Amino acid sequence: MTDIVERFLVIWDEERLNAKYLEERTGIKEKRWYGIRSRKVMRTEELETVVKIFPEYAYWAMTGKELPEAGQISPMTKRIQASLKTRHGHG
Repeated sequence: MTDIVERFLVIWDEERLNAKYLEERTGIKEKRWYGIRSRKVMRTEELETVVKIFPEYAYWAMTGKELPEAGQISPMTKRIQASLKTRHGHG
């Protein structure tokens, strides 16, 4: 489970999330999100709510692998894609 939680924390950092935003979007209390961040323990329900917000990360969050042809990417790939669009004047 730790790998899944670590990937969630990457999503948190890359998307610049905060616990208040997550509480507003998921109904799960802000205190619980901070608990996940500090203790690195996450329930299935919590992961499911995160991938509803960021469906493009669902496969990567569960497996650590990407399927870009299916739109399943990591936050790092999303950042690179956005950077390339900006650099080439498409964003």
